[in-house]
Amino acid sequence: MAAKQFIAQRQYPLLYWTTLVYMVGVPNFIHFDVSGRTHSQGIFNPTSISQIAIALISSYVLGVTILLERRPMMPRKLQLGLPLWIPLLLVLLLASLLQPASRLTLYSPTDIVVSLYRIGEWLAAFGLIITLYSRSPKQEATAFIVQMIGRLSWIWITIVWTVLPIMPSQVYGTSDELASKVPQLGGQLISPSHLATMTVAAFFYSLYFFPKGLYRVAGCMACGVTLFLVRTRIEQISLLLLLLVCAIFFSGRLLRILTIASIVVAVPIGVVFRDVLLQYFARGQALKTLATLNDRTMVWQAAMEAARLRLLLGYGFVAGARNAIRDHWHHTNWIPPHAHNEFIQALLSGGILALILVIAIYGQTLWIGVRSAARSREQLFLFLLILLFTIRSVGGSNFTTPFTRVGALFLLTFVGIVAATSKSDVRILKPHANAPPQRNLHEVTA
Repeated sequence: MAAKQFIAQRQYPLLYWTTLVYMVGVPNFIHFDVSGRTHSQGIFNPTSISQIAIALISSYVLGVTILLERRPMMPRKLQLGLPLWIPLLLVLLLASLLQPASRLTLYSPTDIVVSLYRIGEWLAAFGLIITLYSRSPKQEATAFIVQMIGRLSWIWITIVWTVLPIMPSQVYGTSDELASKVPQLGGQLISPSHLATMTVAAFFYSLYFFPKGLYRVAGCMACGVTLFLVRTRIEQISLLLLLLVCAIFFSGRLLRILTIASIVVAVPIGVVFRDVLLQYFARGQALKTLATLNDRTMVWQAAMEAARLRLLLGYGFVAGARNAIRDHWHHTNWIPPHAHNEFIQALLSGGILALILVIAIYGQTLWIGVRSAARSREQLFLFLLILLFTIRSVGGSNFTTPFTRVGALFLLTFVGIVAATSKSDVRILKPHANAPPQRNLHEVTA
């Protein structure tokens, strides 16, 4: 499956590769409004210029494709949960336009512009994905989404391991986005948490879709080594939980028995080597830091203090929410860029309505994922990913912060799960008098 060319890729090669490039993004040697360095480094730097250029070019390719093809963005009707996404978009737009002035951060006229631009990045990503998905025949659309997830994940793993021997201090080191100062794989090149999330996705992609034998074993081992060096606890624990889910609920009786036996054997071994395991998971931190979940509980407290003051509307997307946390942050060792929790971040950004909508999006996707997981390997793969994102939402954000590689994975997973329940009706526009005749999508697939 990894080398298969789907119809959407053959028919729309420019749109396909543009979408993949947009999903992959650029390395983050200088962050663009993530860790608060925008005001000191300036909005325009090599990383941000590249990122903005890719976003503008991708949006241009999307618009030109739709205009020249003379078909709607979604020629095949899709169930995308728009009654949830559209109100969320409107709430975030309104909150961003009306974001209050910060008490401790110097006012910058670019804050609102950056917030609106960040929303535009999400709209471009959503448009690119659904345009390609709706132009794929229903029988291969889910496999097409799964392949894009696999390619996105493995491209970044390849980038990290390729750059590591060339610039080891940038790829294996500390990150500006984290309180921990223990070196982790990813470093400044990409957030270790984002790399870990893509590594978990790549692991299950290798397990289910790589050819049996050496390729599958090598792929899983490479992901295991990568995840070990990344040293992000949430993703490592998530991988173990997802493997248990696969073994207990989606495997044969023999594997279930072996899994239960392995747990019985692993528990006493873990007790014997608890000091070694604690030292590894502590990442050089004190017990006090571990008790606060790497300072996350303190971030949640500051975010909730700010959110209680604007429950109805919130502070706005990205910039407003970040400034609100800073106004209520009482520590000097580290300044959090966001709330480190999907639902608190939603409440902080768009108020109580945004929180309800975000919970509904997760609930809808999980419900459909559970019901369709047993239908195929592709649906099982996507179900495991939405479980991963749900676990990850407790300690981080997937789509309530700026568009990232994790955001790209979440959008692909959401579309792959929810849109798979759509009917395969095709809407055909009446062609222009001078336009060349067009074939129906089903005629092309036939």
